[in-house]
Amino acid sequence: MEQAEQTAQPLVVATLLKKMDASPGFAGLGGAVQNICRLVDEDGGNREIVAAILRDPALTSKLLQIANSGSNSRGGRNVSKIDQVIAILGLNTVKSVALSLALLGSPSHNQQSKQLHAEIVAAFFAGSFAAEITRLYGSSYSSQEAQVCGLMQNLGRMMSIFYLYEDIERSRKLQTDRNLPESDAVLQTLGVSFEDIGVAIARHWALPDVLQNSLAPDTLKSSPQAVANAAGWYLLSSFFCRRITDVLFRLPENREKIELANSIDFFSRSLRLKEKEVIETVEKCLLDTDNILAGMTFPCDVSDAKSLLRKASERALDTLSAHDALVKEKHAEGGQSPIEVIKHTMRLIHSHYNFDCTLICLPTSSSGLLAIAGVGRNTAQLTSKFHSSGTKRDIFQVIISRCVDAFISDVTLPKYANLIPEWYKEVVGAKSFVMLPLMHEGKLTGMIYGDYEKPQTEAPVGLAQGEMLEWRNRLTDAIRSGSKSRAA
Repeated sequence: MEQAEQTAQPLVVATLLKKMDASPGFAGLGGAVQNICRLVDEDGGNREIVAAILRDPALTSKLLQIANSGSNSRGGRNVSKIDQVIAILGLNTVKSVALSLALLGSPSHNQQSKQLHAEIVAAFFAGSFAAEITRLYGSSYSSQEAQVCGLMQNLGRMMSIFYLYEDIERSRKLQTDRNLPESDAVLQTLGVSFEDIGVAIARHWALPDVLQNSLAPDTLKSSPQAVANAAGWYLLSSFFCRRITDVLFRLPENREKIELANSIDFFSRSLRLKEKEVIETVEKCLLDTDNILAGMTFPCDVSDAKSLLRKASERALDTLSAHDALVKEKHAEGGQSPIEVIKHTMRLIHSHYNFDCTLICLPTSSSGLLAIAGVGRNTAQLTSKFHSSGTKRDIFQVIISRCVDAFISDVTLPKYANLIPEWYKEVVGAKSFVMLPLMHEGKLTGMIYGDYEKPQTEAPVGLAQGEMLEWRNRLTDAIRSGSKSRAA
């Protein structure tokens, strides 16, 4: 039976499970592991130990796996609560597992480690939020069981990032190269979704049905009916918490408010939700997540996690109409329209330099600047509102007049502060940015704008050479081809 299950799995899942069996996990929140060991040694209360375990998604999933394994699940035991795990395994085993995970440490690859930390923050929020929602609206059900379900919602993502990082990098490159949604790029690269990977892991670990079901892909098309039993509650509350977590950590910031409202409305009948109360609970759980992680000196907070994880779903957008020449005309490169070439090239630049926001701007007749396409933080809003113009000279007009590469390390420095326009402070709010002119025969055809939310001490390397020089030439060519059509 087990062999048939293995052969029916996609190759990437079978590979992942094999790697997981050989190297059993990773330490998520090192501070939580240390705290658990201290509590065990000091004969701490059961409630304190449960709370400490639930702060670490990796440890939680590992303990559940062991407790539900063949050697421990005699009599068809279905373990989905951490206090049950402690009763079955004993505190010494819990401590041993915690120490073994701590010894594995974080991956040495810096970017991989950052992504894992960000995913752990999202998982921690999802677990806390699931528990709070259950306390508020499903008091007859176990908030601890709901918390475990919430905590494991991105299990497939975390394990893929840890064990299949090269495949994840290939997926991100495909996403960048073709301007695809993350889910499409993952499916094309791995042949299976993160959700399906999570379900396969839960099944491989023989976790209880309630946990396996909670990890399933959310395919709901219409609002579900009222929950009738515990299984229904854990399933729908998990779907709801996953959607809310994705809205907060993966969707563009400008869509957060409306998508939160949409998600609450979608599940309001089944979970008996009250919008104002849920919004307050979201804010409470975000704050609690930050406070608890800060107390553990975890290397990533909610803001950092949001910034990093949102980049995984970014796509290049433009504000041009179907009648614009940059949209209509064909460009020599692959028969694409100039705006498609621009968007593709922008995505490459954005990813290469890890900008938080990247815009392509065109000069206006009034010595100003107008954004036509963007990728990154608040793309839709920034692309429509990034517009330097008027008689008051600002930093963008100064840069345009000089037509040279410019790096602004910190907009609050005295030498820059008076030149930063109010609309930039209110709408954009980045602390560092670069402006790169796109020139042809001594004339300005456009500008690349790339920013960072936090101040940078040094400008990005290689802005006028190598790949970046090729990308700048490609953008210049695409803009010129559209401009010729306009003139004609």
